[in-house]
Amino acid sequence: MRVCITGGTGFLGRALVRRLLDEGAPIRVLARPSRSADELEARGAEVVRGELSDAKSVESAVKGTDIVYHSAAKVDSPGSKTEFLETNVGGTERVLMACLQQGVSRVIYMSSLAVYGPVRNGQRIDEDTPLDEAPELRDFYSHSKILADEFAASFARKTGLPVVIIRPGIVYGPSKPLPLGLLGFRLGKVNIVLGNRNRRVPLNYIENLIDAVQLATNLKGERLRQFNVVDDDDLTLAQYHETRTEVEKKPALFFPGSPLLLAAPFVRAVTHVLPRRESNNFSQYHLKRALQDRWYDTRRIREETGWAPKVQLREAVQRTLRPIDG
Repeated sequence: MRVCITGGTGFLGRALVRRLLDEGAPIRVLARPSRSADELEARGAEVVRGELSDAKSVESAVKGTDIVYHSAAKVDSPGSKTEFLETNVGGTERVLMACLQQGVSRVIYMSSLAVYGPVRNGQRIDEDTPLDEAPELRDFYSHSKILADEFAASFARKTGLPVVIIRPGIVYGPSKPLPLGLLGFRLGKVNIVLGNRNRRVPLNYIENLIDAVQLATNLKGERLRQFNVVDDDDLTLAQYHETRTEVEKKPALFFPGSPLLLAAPFVRAVTHVLPRRESNNFSQYHLKRALQDRWYDTRRIREETGWAPKVQLREAVQRTLRPIDG
């Protein structure tokens, strides 16, 4: 089985490349010229140096492959709305079109739980929940991922291209800092967390996510498949930070998020508590969504693939904090 991965130098892409190389799969990676691309090549991956904006590079990358993992995206880097849309929406369009033209057997598109909008209190968000109907009120990253997800689903239905859409939450693991939650910041040796401590937090340890991706890839059938993926549907901020504090020995302090809502009109005063990508196009609508207790339903992937996270929270935190050799 010949595999192509876009975004192979990103956090998720690198983990997927490592896993597949260890399993002996022939891998081609679409990546910009970089030291990271050179390292992938040295490890045995074939590297097509190019960008999502170049249709010829995309075509060269997917040509002759059976499975394409489209994980490339503009996530945390600064940029304009146009840049986010061009990379995340335009890039997805070019990848799917090339896959259709080249007869690729299956495409796995890495989306995000960010595509879902505000919901009623207590509502479970499953794969049948409509995507956010007001993407223009979200940060540039979320806006672009909503449109890209909609395009991928529509393209699969219209053309019959077998597409699997994976929607993970906050992905973490070795070489990436542990998340605080959706809203928070570090103050010295204390983690400041904003929002109700009993609010659920959707976390994905990287190796558990790769397990889910591989299981979903191997499903039979040609229809569009969509999966929400979270390690623990019911994990609360309090439970997560209790475990993190035990391992990291750094306390967490919780503060209500309501003052942020009052301060939302004064954007510059509150965006420092947001992840860098979410400071783009910050709005009260966006903040209200982030402060909700959002319950993501992952029964579909568990029932259809048998997936369950192998690495539990405490071990995942320990692995993430462990120094990386070299």
